Amino acid sequence: MSGYYIHVPKSPKKSLAKIPLPWQFRIKQAIDRLELEPYLGDKMQGKYSDKRKIAVWPYRVIYRIKEDIKLIEVLEIEPRGHTSYD
Repeated sequence: MSGYYIHVPKSPKKSLAKIPLPWQFRIKQAIDRLELEPYLGDKMQGKYSDKRKIAVWPYRVIYRIKEDIKLIEVLEIEPRGHTSYD
């Protein structure tokens, strides 16, 4: 079973760097789990239906799976209630 490649662009990396260390570690663990379990997160609804989310309380990780190229793209890492879902 081959894993997925995880891509974290500059903006989510900056957001992660601003989060206190204990939560940074938990968020990184959750993102690393996606490599082998890409459908771990909950599917989003409506116009965001191509995205998934994982709650690492009190933060949320929004990501997209590109199945054809085995890629997981992390789109946002933000406190719950502050995400824009762009």
